[in-house]
Amino acid sequence: MTVIAGSGFFIRMYLSLTHPVPGIGGTYTEGLLKEPHTINPIYAAQDTDRDLTKLIYSGLLTYNGQGVIEPDLAEKYEISEDGKIYTVFLKKNLEWHDGTPLTADDVVFTIKTIQNPQYKSVLRANWQGVTVKKIDDQTLTFTLHIPYTPFIENLTIGIIPQHLWETITPEQALIHELNLKPIGSGPFEFNGYKQAKDGNIIQYNLTRNPLYYRSGPYLAKVNFKIYGTEEEATVALHKNQIDGFGPLSRKKMMEFDKNQISLFSLSMPRIIGIFFNEKNNEALQDQKIRQAIAIAINKTEIAKSATSGGAVTADSPIPFLNFGNKNGTSYTYNPTEAENILENDDWVRDEENDNFRSKTTKKGKSITMVPLEIKLTTSDWPDLLRTSEMIKNDLEKIGIRVELEQKNFSDLERTIIRPRDFEMLLFGQVYGYESDPFSFWHSSQIKDPGLNISLYNNKKVDGILEDIRKTYDPRKKNEYLQELSETLAEDLPAIFVYSQLYSYLLPANIQGVDLAKISLPSDRFNEINNWYIDTNRAWGSKK
Repeated sequence: MTVIAGSGFFIRMYLSLTHPVPGIGGTYTEGLLKEPHTINPIYAAQDTDRDLTKLIYSGLLTYNGQGVIEPDLAEKYEISEDGKIYTVFLKKNLEWHDGTPLTADDVVFTIKTIQNPQYKSVLRANWQGVTVKKIDDQTLTFTLHIPYTPFIENLTIGIIPQHLWETITPEQALIHELNLKPIGSGPFEFNGYKQAKDGNIIQYNLTRNPLYYRSGPYLAKVNFKIYGTEEEATVALHKNQIDGFGPLSRKKMMEFDKNQISLFSLSMPRIIGIFFNEKNNEALQDQKIRQAIAIAINKTEIAKSATSGGAVTADSPIPFLNFGNKNGTSYTYNPTEAENILENDDWVRDEENDNFRSKTTKKGKSITMVPLEIKLTTSDWPDLLRTSEMIKNDLEKIGIRVELEQKNFSDLERTIIRPRDFEMLLFGQVYGYESDPFSFWHSSQIKDPGLNISLYNNKKVDGILEDIRKTYDPRKKNEYLQELSETLAEDLPAIFVYSQLYSYLLPANIQGVDLAKISLPSDRFNEINNWYIDTNRAWGSKK
């Protein structure tokens, strides 16, 4: 008994003098819906390729789980006073997965490969007009023609190894085996894949990088299994064949024991809105009608019921900084007031026309009844189709007849968005971490390939947008974004309905996860080096 009591004392002393810390070990397996093809930062365009690229490659900078920029391969960086020169200082003793040193030469090679049109990189447009120069093995500069604050996000792209890619021609690059058996410098490295009889990849395996230069990685292995549908992945979750999955619909989320999972509803910089084209519908030129539409739409119910993965209502065009219009115009759901606006604007219900509204107009000696009819166009994406139906119902309740038109994405882009051939368009605006609304609202972007699809032209807003691109002071930039938000609310070229969420499920035993904001789904892995399953104990009190 004395021996037992003594051992119990020492155990209690040990526990009181130590604290748990992440330990190396454990395997995490996640489900994906598409097999990989080009696991390469300069080519990755679909979600699976971007997911794997994020784990295998590193950028100069990265964003943490709260959406804050941090050094990655870089030790630090500096921005010149005029905002045109970015100087990046690399960490020392960086290595690729194969043990080869990683230097400024690799960074220069990566950027020049992206800029070379022969390689057909999906990122080329982001790097036009940028000059990259090596100063020494650990230092390089990026020079811009004009200040552009969102450029900082460019520095998060993965760097590829020059010693492996420099002998590969542009014609070979897209089909080279390094796209499926990559060598990077990220927290995890390639460890093989499994194929079905038809040759499709059904599992992709990674192992921890022992040469990693930041904390961790602590997970010993990260594996991915490929499924055809969300339903198949959900079944695999229930059978414990995989540990995590995303995005997951709210209906599927309800099937899991909340004590055994961690569910993350991550903010994404994607704003879904209704964009007006006043040139194609005379009624929409009347701001009172646009105001009535704005307060007739039940955004809260739409965000709750129309979206499969969840959403939050939006009052501003700026994601992450969705502060609404604190001191300016706001549009609170009020269908009674919407009806009053239309009545006072002489739009009366027409009992002979299914009780929809019309207005008596007089041209010369002729008097005609003009119906209040609007066509709402959107894509065939299920969330947008459900949203459009709910908008139609809300507007028809106040007497506005709505015709719905749906298009697949390629047709929508070719026949609707590019020629601006719509009356009302339900569609999304997608941002990065750094809010740059220039292409969506500046008057220079009215014509294709610009994205100012509402044909909005306001010289004051043009100036605000130009100032946003040149401003490095976060406080001042937020003031400009607030002013933009308030001005758009007053002019009402669009109604912002909701911002998408990304619903992500992880097992409860995965610790060290800090996730709130992502730009792309792959950003959920920005800090996977800090995730852990196993623990050790370290001496001293926990800080």
